[in-house]
Amino acid sequence: MDNLYLLIKYYQKRVNADEKLLIENWLSESDSNKKKYEQYIEVWNASNKVKFLKNINYESEWEYIINKAKVKRISLKKTYGFWLRIAAVIAFMLGSYWILQDKLFEQKYLMVQNDSKDELKLVTLEDGTKVTLNYQANFYYPKHFKKKNRKVKLEGNAFFSVAKNKEKPFSIETEMTLIEVLGTSFDVQADQKKTIVTVATGKVRVFNKSDKNIFVELIPNEQAIQEGDEIQKNLIYGENYFGSKTGSFRFKDHSLIEVMNILERRFHFNYHFENEDLKLRELTADFNGETLDDIIEIIQLSCQVRINLKSNQLIISENE
Repeated sequence: MDNLYLLIKYYQKRVNADEKLLIENWLSESDSNKKKYEQYIEVWNASNKVKFLKNINYESEWEYIINKAKVKRISLKKTYGFWLRIAAVIAFMLGSYWILQDKLFEQKYLMVQNDSKDELKLVTLEDGTKVTLNYQANFYYPKHFKKKNRKVKLEGNAFFSVAKNKEKPFSIETEMTLIEVLGTSFDVQADQKKTIVTVATGKVRVFNKSDKNIFVELIPNEQAIQEGDEIQKNLIYGENYFGSKTGSFRFKDHSLIEVMNILERRFHFNYHFENEDLKLRELTADFNGETLDDIIEIIQLSCQVRINLKSNQLIISENE
């Protein structure tokens, strides 16, 4: 976060709700970010002690400083500390300006979060790309993409169906990973320690963000897991893997424990079997958008079990 204009707006309590959330998320990420923010504000406050910077216009800071510096005549002895402060402010602004050309100053990001355990949240981008957010996913995207690329950011779990555009590659940045595609559909699950990318259609390239020489290419039913610097590539099996995004599940002679493992990714519950034998009971059923309550009712009838929900935990017992 090197956006001088946005950080000063936040400090002066002039940001909108989206900008406020973006900065506060950044501040909460680490003590290093908080310290960096405090240092920036300290420099800014020091500049405000200088008379000609009190009413600085952020949009035209360079012209303002230059024009005022030309007409201000003060002895060097009296203003040694004064010019050190000005140099610090100018250096900070100059560094921020060029860094921000590829960040938020030129291209503001909107932020959307899914805070519902029961419902997925669909975001449709300007190019037609559809992003389905799972519970507690944070997604950052620009209202308008740049001319040469389509960049977004993700924290949490989401399914992407990317619109094809060979002239404008689509990329997703997570805490550890950079994902690049042209047009495909895939699942991303990302936090501060691990990123998992699973491809449904097309081809995806997954890079270690800190070393782009480390990467893998994925095709359908392949998965990349980055935990640390290395990226591991695996095969996945089963048509229900993406059910947590589509809401569709097809079970044919699946054991009850397999069913619970699949459903928990979609509905975010814990489960407990009162009897180990119950795990082996089999279910054959198709679901397409049903609620968890509806699914539980069908499982109870089909497998002859009782399922109670207590404090977000499914208790599975014998149906007596």
